[in-house]
Amino acid sequence: MLSLRLVLVLILQENLHSYVMDVKAAFLNGDLNEVVCMSQPQGYDDGTRKVCKLNKSFYGLKQAPKQWFHKFQQFMNKVKFKQSTSDPCIFIRKEKGRKIIICLYVDDLLIAGSDPDEVKTVINLLQNEFEMSKSAPATEFLGIRLVFTPTELKLDQEEYIDKMLKDLNMSDCKPCSTPLEPKCTSTDFANSELFEGPFRELRGSLLYLAVTTRPDILSSVNCLSQLQEKPTVAAWTGLKRILSREQLVAPLPAYASRLPLYPMDPISRRRSVAQQNNMLPPVALAGHNIGNIWWP
Repeated sequence: MLSLRLVLVLILQENLHSYVMDVKAAFLNGDLNEVVCMSQPQGYDDGTRKVCKLNKSFYGLKQAPKQWFHKFQQFMNKVKFKQSTSDPCIFIRKEKGRKIIICLYVDDLLIAGSDPDEVKTVINLLQNEFEMSKSAPATEFLGIRLVFTPTELKLDQEEYIDKMLKDLNMSDCKPCSTPLEPKCTSTDFANSELFEGPFRELRGSLLYLAVTTRPDILSSVNCLSQLQEKPTVAAWTGLKRILSREQLVAPLPAYASRLPLYPMDPISRRRSVAQQNNMLPPVALAGHNIGNIWWP
């Protein structure tokens, strides 16, 4: 999500014209490099035990995502776009002081550029090459609502949160003021009976929410994620508490006009190496941030 945040900041800072599109049946566009056969589909079996040879990529194939991306990459090279060295899903073209950026997320595209006519030309090229939806102004992308003003960009996932609350029959629940109790750890939730239910599903939904627009719940979600192999009733209650808090939180005014005013890449994870001294965490964090600044 770091690259998406940076693209959104560039749209805000440089007042770029931005649009969203999606590719219909994206994985069917890929070309296969090997012979792949499949059994006859139900309803079309003629009883001959023949198999069908696939001429194109197909949903369900392990190589389908890779082949689709390779196809899109070839087309981007053809129309003189270059991939970002930091993120291969970001494509940039600069000509005569004009800039166009394309952010690809599976089959969803965010297109931004300084010249609206050139942006529309690129959109037409994409629509001629792939079957795509009509372009629309960038007011929502990947389930994130985007509200641009001259000085800031506000992000929120209100509809996403409402859907989670509705799916769990929590629309009328009482909001909590904090995600979890202060100073609690995963062991506080381990001494409870095992829970058999959609623990992983809710945990994944909250994690996506945390890394996109709600970094304030990231630490709490990571704490309960340590119990995902053997989830307990207490841990499930903790996840629902995190979700209930989202009723209380206003939409996040994510990006001001200057990039340093917002934590671009909020991280919350356990250290992978033993701490040698008190200097290690700051040095590791500095190295992480330097890598993020060196973009694209």
